[in-house]
Amino acid sequence: MKLKLLLVALLFGAGAATDLFACGNKFLIPSRGTRFGKVPIARQAANILVYTPPNSALSQALGELSVATVLTRVGYKPTTVTGPDELDAALRKGGWDLVLADLATTTALRERLKDRDAPAILPVVHEPSRSQLAAAKETYGEVIRTPVKSQRFVETVDYAVAERAQRLATASH
Repeated sequence: MKLKLLLVALLFGAGAATDLFACGNKFLIPSRGTRFGKVPIARQAANILVYTPPNSALSQALGELSVATVLTRVGYKPTTVTGPDELDAALRKGGWDLVLADLATTTALRERLKDRDAPAILPVVHEPSRSQLAAAKETYGEVIRTPVKSQRFVETVDYAVAERAQRLATASH
């Protein structure tokens, strides 16, 4: 009798274990959780200007992540400038879809880039407070928080480029 009961318990247990992996129950397993975030969007070709003054938090924060290499690998065309004279020359040249800069320098950049076809500005903040982050997101929409992994970095750039394209499309109508 005990053997039959044990056999039934084993069969029932084996059947219940296979049901655990069916349908939505797999999300209850800690190692298989879902990532809740923004839906990935189609990547568009874009020219990106990366402004990294030598003493800025951006150059220190993104030092581990080779920005130009990561952006080039996914199909963007990055150009890095390090000084104000190089930045002015690059902005006069034009053709930029996005300017990636430290949050401390973005206010001056916004003053320079006021026309309708101006590139979007994507600020980078290094270990911001909640209020700093909220204010930056309210002003610029997308913000890169460091330290950052390359995939999250690229996704944020994708969204900033897409937002600029959408802004230009709505402005032309």
